[in-house]
Amino acid sequence: MTPGGAASVTALGRRPARPAADPGVGDRTAGPGGALGLLLGAVVLYLAFGKGFAYAGWPPVFVGEVLLVVVAVAAGRSTPVLPRHPAALVVALVGALAIVQAAVDRLHPAVPLVETVRGLAPIYYAVYGFAAYSLLRSWERRSGRATVVAGTERAVRRAAPWVLAAVLLLAVLLLVEPTSLPTWPGSGVPLLLTKSGDIAVTLALLGPVLLASDRTSGRRAAPSRWRTALLAAWALTALLVSFRSRGALLALLVGTIVARPNAVRMAKVALAGLAVVLALYVSGLRVEVGGREISYGAVGDAVGSVLGGGPEDQIGSNYLDTTNWRADWWASIWDDVRAEGMVLHGRGWGDNLAVRHGVTAAVAGEDPRALRLPHDIFFSLVGRAGLVTAIGFLLVPVLTVARTFRRRGDAEPPPVVVQAARGAVAAAVATGLTDIYLESPQGGIVYWTLIGFLWWAVAAPLPAPPPPPQPPVAPA
Repeated sequence: MTPGGAASVTALGRRPARPAADPGVGDRTAGPGGALGLLLGAVVLYLAFGKGFAYAGWPPVFVGEVLLVVVAVAAGRSTPVLPRHPAALVVALVGALAIVQAAVDRLHPAVPLVETVRGLAPIYYAVYGFAAYSLLRSWERRSGRATVVAGTERAVRRAAPWVLAAVLLLAVLLLVEPTSLPTWPGSGVPLLLTKSGDIAVTLALLGPVLLASDRTSGRRAAPSRWRTALLAAWALTALLVSFRSRGALLALLVGTIVARPNAVRMAKVALAGLAVVLALYVSGLRVEVGGREISYGAVGDAVGSVLGGGPEDQIGSNYLDTTNWRADWWASIWDDVRAEGMVLHGRGWGDNLAVRHGVTAAVAGEDPRALRLPHDIFFSLVGRAGLVTAIGFLLVPVLTVARTFRRRGDAEPPPVVVQAARGAVAAAVATGLTDIYLESPQGGIVYWTLIGFLWWAVAAPLPAPPPPPQPPVAPA
């Protein structure tokens, strides 16, 4: 057919032949795949509803355990791709040590199974990190790295308003403390149950996404009023959880700084916080809900309790009491660790320290239902799994986040989703050092999935596949 004939055929309405795909780019229309899409959707639900979603199911099988099996099978269905990251090697060594400890505990009849599972939960949740990395590599192989980054950012932007609305509602419920909430039929856990630390990690993840422009995702800029409303909702939620929990405030600050460290931005955050404190001082606002108070005096009490001061009012005394019993509890755990030589293997904490310090109801010390989580991931692991495991666990986020700051030459800053993920990881660690978070599914699953994403983000791009063979061209 002559060139003129080809043009006439196109003009008649027949589509021209689709050009061959760029072998270095991949199929731009390919999605993340079933298992990876399920994992990302579950992470969004964990971020939005925290404990309320984590305990959907029938004990002892909850949604997190089912999801773990699904993503592990999907990641291992083909040849799994393992990350070549120093943090991944540390996780592998800590995981191997945890397996040995679990086997030793099973040989000791005095250690109940539920105690072993609770103690090693932060370790076996690491399967989510390796599975997320492998599934992201599979998506990259089909579609190209740029498509994966753009698709992930687009998904986060679309989910941000809905997640923000959910956590704002939960932050209000934390202050109101309603007596009756709908519960899951199997576990009996309220659907809207959450903690301030859960919300703080979510806000740390959404912050860079809401502040960034939409130019990187190829979309038109959102209307200014809509963006302003989202930022106002973010700030209101941050204010509510900050007055509810000092640990949540610390997590927000750490996550914001690590996500996008910048002197000007940090100064703006400090000025915004100072403006809120001055507004409370000038207005004299005092709102007490659920044993917590939003006021200028409450800010001073919180700071004083951290520094060891002794406020006289009841609100301040609550802060001080919390600080004191945690300090006593952690000191007792450390004394047990030193006395028993818990270096490679944790042996528990002798008698149940939660009962000794009156943290939980007075039940038998050998009762496996007794609370034995010390609101600090280091002391939790050092008492259950040994000093080496605890140090290795905390080394993983340091190595992971540090690699995201490495830039060569005039390389562009990391994508918004990478900044958001590293900020959320830092906030999760800060929350885990002040509260029960990384030991629970609502925190452990989100944390390890973000760790796997950061491993993938700093990995070398996959080599472009060879171009498909071209058929011979017939002579004209």
